[in-house]
Amino acid sequence: MSLATITSLRRGLQEWAQRPGNVKFLRDDQTAQLRRVLADPTRRAQAHVAGWMLGTWHLGHGMHRVLEGDSGGFDEARQGQALRRSSLLARLNAPAAQRGRRGEKVRLPFSLLHGAWTALFGLALHDPGAEPLYAWLLGLPDIAFSEKDCLPFFTRELLALRSGRRINRSSRLGAYEEVMQHWRGDERLLGRAIADLLDVHLQQARGSGADFDDPACRLYPLEALALQNVREWLELPSPKVDHPLMHSNLGKMRARTPWPQHELAQRLARLA
Repeated sequence: MSLATITSLRRGLQEWAQRPGNVKFLRDDQTAQLRRVLADPTRRAQAHVAGWMLGTWHLGHGMHRVLEGDSGGFDEARQGQALRRSSLLARLNAPAAQRGRRGEKVRLPFSLLHGAWTALFGLALHDPGAEPLYAWLLGLPDIAFSEKDCLPFFTRELLALRSGRRINRSSRLGAYEEVMQHWRGDERLLGRAIADLLDVHLQQARGSGADFDDPACRLYPLEALALQNVREWLELPSPKVDHPLMHSNLGKMRARTPWPQHELAQRLARLA
């Protein structure tokens, strides 16, 4: 099932990356829009949207390039990450942030899923500018998460482990609970638990609103790589994860150059 699903998702990502309408709307139009609105302080909300959409293009297109064997795609993907992260941080610090989205009992400036994606990409790609986002997620109370917010809740708990907090085996973790159960246990069992999560990843990479229905997320094992990098941060051994997503170029290749700069991401970050 995994290989057939991966083949289908790979074909879909290629089609998305090469579609002329996406190139025009997500890349060209959003670049022009972001340049316009950054020059006008009254249009900051539009800058947040354009930055996220342009970032989605570069992150997804960069991951497509890496999947096809072009390691230079990591530079484009990291620029996309910088744009999306800067967009969220600018929303977080905007004067109207308290009038943003509502969680169950907590008002949020953006969706928990967008925050989780961006934090996991930050951990997986070693994003040097993501610490303020990590701090915001860490500060969210349990009531900010519904029973369906398993991925965002897992992301918060992964950041909590990174900061030295104790393991939380809450039922809110859903499919991610087994990873926490084996965090300090048998590495083989932890590796299997992570592989099981990647099966869930593939199931959730289809359909509007699914946890991994984002072009850059669909075939990139960001939760597994983020988890491995957190364990490395904590000087814990990294388990072997035997799964097709980990054997693809996206799972095996790594960026080998310093974090790239993007002019519009830097300007957007100054709004944060």
